[in-house]
Amino acid sequence: MRLFSPTSDVEIEVEPREKSHPELDGPRLDPDRRRPARLIIAVAAAAGGVLLLMLAVPRLFSAIELLDARSIAERVQLDDPKLTGQQIEGAATSLQHALDWQDDADLAALLASTRLAQAGRIDVPQRAAERLTQAAEAAKRAIRLSPAHPTAWALLAQALQIRDPRDPQFPAALKRAITVAPYDPRYLNQRVEMACRYWHLIDDATRRLSAAQIRIAAARDVKALAVLAKRSYGLLPVREALADHAELLDKFDAIYIALP
Repeated sequence: MRLFSPTSDVEIEVEPREKSHPELDGPRLDPDRRRPARLIIAVAAAAGGVLLLMLAVPRLFSAIELLDARSIAERVQLDDPKLTGQQIEGAATSLQHALDWQDDADLAALLASTRLAQAGRIDVPQRAAERLTQAAEAAKRAIRLSPAHPTAWALLAQALQIRDPRDPQFPAALKRAITVAPYDPRYLNQRVEMACRYWHLIDDATRRLSAAQIRIAAARDVKALAVLAKRSYGLLPVREALADHAELLDKFDAIYIALP
């Protein structure tokens, strides 16, 4: 739109006024009213930050503590003679604290292994039995989280047979330890030794599975099997398992007889 100034002949260009939009011309929030809303949002954000920090800090310290505990637990498995009872107990406690924060089958199995090793170092029967019970419970926790965990089943069978081989859970645990990983070499000797030592307590199905384990052990190292059989009073189970394998049986017999 063009206008003419009354005092001059200058033509002035004027922008047309923007038309009103009724749907946009609603009531506007007073700036004074915005401040409480912003304050509430800021307080909520700060509270959320504090809460996250409170949750993160314990987990951070737990993770740092767990690193050292894992190292000690691994040394326990290697039967490191330099480790003290206090160090092992500290590692077990740290592993338990870590399990309070997270459900982890491998972590529970590591705790079971540590408690089992503790029991072997304790001379007081009652305290040793307590550690064996703790080992069994930790192994069961690992199994609940991972039903086919071979390490957990092997550790459970070991803890039960040391605590009381007449426990009806022992043959079932041994059977399951073999079934879930029959060719896993990590616990082959332990499975064979448990079967040989308590052959009279396990059922026929577990005996058949154990006999297959004995044959695997014989094929791997017949001399080591002979030493194991002598240590665990397993001459009869081994000869029974190798009855249809004449060559292995002859080697086993010769080595067994020559042992001191």
